Amino acid sequence: DLPFCPRWPVFKPHIVHQHQLAAMLSTMKVARTAGRRAQHLAAASRTASTLPAVTFNEVKFVKEDVEKVMMELPDYNFYEMKEPVPNPYQGSTLDRSILLDPPAPQLVAPKVEFSKLENGMKIASIDKQGLTARLGLYVHAGSRFENSSNFGVSHMASLMGWHSTAHLSYLRTVKTLEQLGAHQTTACKAGREEMAYQVEVQREYVPLVVPLMVGNVLFPRLLPWEVKAEHNKVEEARQALLGNPDDMVSEMLHKAAYCNNTLGLSPLASGRSLPYFTPETIRSYLL
Repeated sequence: DLPFCPRWPVFKPHIVHQHQLAAMLSTMKVARTAGRRAQHLAAASRTASTLPAVTFNEVKFVKEDVEKVMMELPDYNFYEMKEPVPNPYQGSTLDRSILLDPPAPQLVAPKVEFSKLENGMKIASIDKQGLTARLGLYVHAGSRFENSSNFGVSHMASLMGWHSTAHLSYLRTVKTLEQLGAHQTTACKAGREEMAYQVEVQREYVPLVVPLMVGNVLFPRLLPWEVKAEHNKVEEARQALLGNPDDMVSEMLHKAAYCNNTLGLSPLASGRSLPYFTPETIRSYLL
């Protein structure tokens, strides 16, 4: 037998329980996953650094006549009854053109354009030569900017989207969207870092819906009876979230990751938010 040497390490038996072993393996797996993710992010950053910087074209404001703009809005009637007329295109199939002299198509490759207004607003646009246009106006506001005095206010502000403004009443807004065929495609959604006003219309109606979108963002009236009428939608949105497992898991992951602050705050209001679901709360948040 070799003599005992104090410099030699003395190994003591250690019993590893099954749950401890599972925890160790899980930790090692997480570490490997984090290492791979860091490598992918580093490679992506190196690739992104080679892309050219986006250049925004400066666009100057053009003052328009308010009366002429209002004249562009279509007229509406509450009860519009028209006599039926025969359809001149009955029996025409989709593979036949109804034009006598159809123009030759001019194929143009879509190109993304970036513009910047004098007030700092940035615009990204692309013309796909389609019959419809999709517009989205994004505001840098969301649940991460809320505090203990106005939890859920971003959701409240989104519920008041496409309501009465300083230019049009709620009824006039709804009737205008109906006649433009956009009453089913308008939406206002609040996220954690942005609020999105969206609408889809035929491309020739874009000059009409842009003022509607701007008016909802800059000049909402926030009438008390309209605000009160939206209280019921708070619980409806909460129930819709509970009925969607994928969205519920994402919500819980955000709360666990950010400890119920900043990005951990829910973008949906709750029943406890109803007492201060008032025009004053929404107006102070928007300002």
